[in-house]
Amino acid sequence: MRPRLFAGLAAACAVAAVPCARAADELPPAKFELKQENTGSHLPRNVLTGVSVPINRRYSELTDEQKDIVKSRYEAMRPTDEPPYPIDGLTPLFKAVNQLQRKVLAQGELVIFIDVDAKGNAVSASVIKPLALDPDMTLAVAQVLMLTKYKPAICSGQPCAMGYPFRVTFSVEH
Repeated sequence: MRPRLFAGLAAACAVAAVPCARAADELPPAKFELKQENTGSHLPRNVLTGVSVPINRRYSELTDEQKDIVKSRYEAMRPTDEPPYPIDGLTPLFKAVNQLQRKVLAQGELVIFIDVDAKGNAVSASVIKPLALDPDMTLAVAQVLMLTKYKPAICSGQPCAMGYPFRVTFSVEH
């Protein structure tokens, strides 16, 4: 059953992979992290990194400088335009991804673009850089992103469809 689900996602993801590949290389380096702290045991500690703005804020709560960081991931965005953004901020998204990571202990960089319609609904996922050794984790994160509600993008003052880039680097520290 898993290979069939992954094949379906792979087919859906292939649709927009080419135009998004260049944008994935232009993402700024990660600055903030969520960590599961070591409790003194010798068990591995998983680390989730990947965003350059505070994860506990909605787009409307970001400073102008932070909004500029988010907007810098897009080409030809006018000053009054806005990109799509998880409606409740990044915290719920990263909590869900972190729960998956604690079970799987995946390693590597994952880049997925989500096409978001003018109503803020995810309509397709494009896997730009999958986790090479863990296609199931790639699929699970894509599913989390597809279930997330987004603030729609704003183009020339109107809600519009636009892609949302998601990049995360997974590692396991011993």
